[in-house]
Amino acid sequence: MPHYYFNTTNGSPHVDDAGMDLPDLYAARREAVRYGGNLLSDDPEMVMQDNGLRIDVVDEAGSPCFAIRVVIE
Repeated sequence: MPHYYFNTTNGSPHVDDAGMDLPDLYAARREAVRYGGNLLSDDPEMVMQDNGLRIDVVDEAGSPCFAIRVVIE
């Protein structure tokens, strides 16, 4: 089963050291949306900073899979 990491940035980077085994890229996308929603639910102010919130999802080799970006314009 593929392993994905969910690295976040909102002013300063946070590297996901644990990651998560998920069946496919579609499941990783759903998990990234869920994760971002939880982060914003806990701290809605994080999206109001200069660059908003960014979640970069990478695979076990460190290759980028996709990114989610939440900003207020």
